[in-house]
Amino acid sequence: MTSERQAKLLELAGFEPTGQFEDTLYRLTCIAGDIMAAHRVSLMLLDTGSEGGKAVRLKLSALYGELPDAAWRDDTPTEAGIAQSVLDQNECLYIKDIGHSRWRELARRLGGTGSFISCPIRLAGKPAGVLNISEPIERAHFTATDCDTAELVVRLIGRILHVARLDRMLDSRLAQMAFTLEGRNDSVSVVELSTHEPDKVARMLAKAFYKEMRHCGFTSNQIIRAAGEIISELTGSLNRTKRRLEQD
Repeated sequence: MTSERQAKLLELAGFEPTGQFEDTLYRLTCIAGDIMAAHRVSLMLLDTGSEGGKAVRLKLSALYGELPDAAWRDDTPTEAGIAQSVLDQNECLYIKDIGHSRWRELARRLGGTGSFISCPIRLAGKPAGVLNISEPIERAHFTATDCDTAELVVRLIGRILHVARLDRMLDSRLAQMAFTLEGRNDSVSVVELSTHEPDKVARMLAKAFYKEMRHCGFTSNQIIRAAGEIISELTGSLNRTKRRLEQD
């Protein structure tokens, strides 16, 4: 292992999540790209599907490098994809040459071939996402040693994300109130829900937000405008992410 790779692994091991959560994810993919000496690293996390709000599926959350714009769309199918298979099997997948593998047709549809590593990210022992690493720099393909390194990287990223989510929950008075209102204020419930059921936590926060505004005497129209402000902030965040990707 080179000294540069060791230094980057130490940087990842000592990573401190700060700022917006999306920025944390982006910084993690950048470090992973440097460690793996890869042109592209994508981080996918489980998220609620856009249709009906019930289906849970993988969604692209952060990217180092480039992917087609379609990769960011909610309607992009992943059920038959490499990442979904890796998540289901809960094991790292190493492909020396995608163009000569059973994934060839999918790779051609996505517009890329070559060496590829895909590893599941676990939060508190359960699969919660996938890290995809492709296009090795200055070499034809990744090696078995690279695959071992990738497994270490995803372990570190999983722990960082786990700690980041818990820290932000514990630091939020609104989250604390939401857990209390739902009768989930014991430490076990907080850890379980924060780690494995973020969609349920999001709904709890929304209910707590509504109840608190009602308690403070805000009218229905004022609450609706407040909800509109949340959507406006989300739109602004998505636009900032898009501009950053265009600049990169």
